[in-house]
Amino acid sequence: MKNYIEYLLFKFFVFIARILPFEITQRFAKLFGLFAYHIIPYRKKVALDNLRRSFPEKNEKQIKQILKMAYVNLFITFFEFMCFPKLKIDDVRKLVKIENFNYVTEALEKGSGLILMSGHFGNWELSALVSGIEIGKPLHIIVKTQRNKLVDAEINKWRCWFGNKVIPMEKAFRESLKILSDGGIVALLADQSAPKESIYVNFLGRPASTFAGPAVMSLKAKAPIVMGFAIREKNFKYRIVFEKLDFDFNSGSDDEKILKLTQLHTSILEKYIRLYPDHWLWFHRRWKHQPPQSLSKT
Repeated sequence: MKNYIEYLLFKFFVFIARILPFEITQRFAKLFGLFAYHIIPYRKKVALDNLRRSFPEKNEKQIKQILKMAYVNLFITFFEFMCFPKLKIDDVRKLVKIENFNYVTEALEKGSGLILMSGHFGNWELSALVSGIEIGKPLHIIVKTQRNKLVDAEINKWRCWFGNKVIPMEKAFRESLKILSDGGIVALLADQSAPKESIYVNFLGRPASTFAGPAVMSLKAKAPIVMGFAIREKNFKYRIVFEKLDFDFNSGSDDEKILKLTQLHTSILEKYIRLYPDHWLWFHRRWKHQPPQSLSKT
């Protein structure tokens, strides 16, 4: 019963998002984000603590302004995502400009598949949608299954609207290796906290437990990694910027390669978060695990 009530509320917001012109929906979402910042205390304490510790040089007014706009980013992202089924390919292309797309084409030309990565940054769902359209072949997006199965089925339909496919996280590793061996594209986000036993890399000045999966897949398949970031402009248009990871697959032990590659993609994400701090989802308990004492001192 609870899931059904949640789904009805979810469908109400979907109805609002789709009944309005897309440009109006974006601006409504901005207002809703400002409302949420003041009224809905969803993990606000967690987000403020994350921000203060990541930007000790900023004063409290600056920190709260970043958080306010992070709420705005979150709700614009959600409402834009709800609108995917009413957008046409031409609408999407008018919405974005793409930079460094040659990194994607050059990586695919190597014939070992491609791992396309990002974080919960800007509109990460739009980034995947646009990438699939521009590449001309589907992205296989690794997704976490949502608790509410009705909502989960709906949002996965939106992700696949223009041909992309989804892979549930619990079966992602084996399927991803097969896709990469066939020259396909695997897309994922890797910026949430990993289990305590995972590897630790530096992220925004602190050690953070981080999933090794992307690095392991890259090394096993010899698949290059390219990262993409959807940066929202003031006019609600986007720049999608691609960054390649320059990495020597032949240098060091397997453990050293995994650690180095994981730090590399984490550092690129950090670069964009520092440039556009309001674009990242600060509500995760990203640093909830601490490394063993011996690691924290290295």
